[in-house]
Amino acid sequence: MTRTETAADLLLAQRILSSPAQFLAAGATCVAYTDGRRVVRLSAPPLGKEVRFQVDAAIRAALGAAGAPSAEGVEVGVLPNGRAYSVDTLALGDAGGPSPAGWADLGWALGALHRLPHSGFGLLEDRADAFVGQAQTPGNGLRTRLQDAWPLGETPLERHPLIGTAPELALPIARLRDGLEGVICGETALCHTDLHREQFRWQEGRLSALLDFGDAAIGPPAWDLASIAYFHGWEVAEGVASAAALNCGHSAALFGLLLAFHRASRAVTMGRSTHPTEAAAFARSCLVRLA
Repeated sequence: MTRTETAADLLLAQRILSSPAQFLAAGATCVAYTDGRRVVRLSAPPLGKEVRFQVDAAIRAALGAAGAPSAEGVEVGVLPNGRAYSVDTLALGDAGGPSPAGWADLGWALGALHRLPHSGFGLLEDRADAFVGQAQTPGNGLRTRLQDAWPLGETPLERHPLIGTAPELALPIARLRDGLEGVICGETALCHTDLHREQFRWQEGRLSALLDFGDAAIGPPAWDLASIAYFHGWEVAEGVASAAALNCGHSAALFGLLLAFHRASRAVTMGRSTHPTEAAAFARSCLVRLA
């Protein structure tokens, strides 16, 4: 984003909030500003991407009604130029990280998320009245969210960036093809899918807010456990799984391999040179758990 675009967005955010604001963060599909009490997000999706502010707000409202901590939505709208925006309360946290009880809080919140009524598969339609996946089959649903995850993507195993980074992974992963195709079938849940550290706010070690459901998708509950393991390690994932009444076993490790393929492929698209190595290390950890 150029300085001119940033200045224009800042003025736009201040008009929406009717108060002085400052830059807060930029994500894959939006840019955020805050006045210290509220956050305004302005859509800025790259070509081929879309924002899902309506369903994001609907999920947060449903979680709030269930007692799970999240940022309260204030307004969702579309500007005259067609640009979508949302206004939410600012979710506050302190400088400390999570305690074991905080990770258990996350497990409870994910349990509430997974129990929300839903239909279909994959990324959610951007609507406020129901949680509906964009696809009609598990495989197509996975492809709406994960990029080229073998064997459900288009790239042959031997040419995939994950295997290019770690060729020794090819044979043990090839033997798991049936399991990788099957892990996306069966029980479904409404999953967050992207549980990196910026998605949480902590207060004195406890979870004060679970954020950003723009990439929420319908798939196996193991999806969220694999996401937690990727960003925070398997020990944390096991604790979260226990609090969510989930099994952090075979299915989570299999889905972790799908996530490793996605992260390695995405790294090439985004030009992030360290991420294929990170994805390969995670794939090895999944194989250890599957051994």
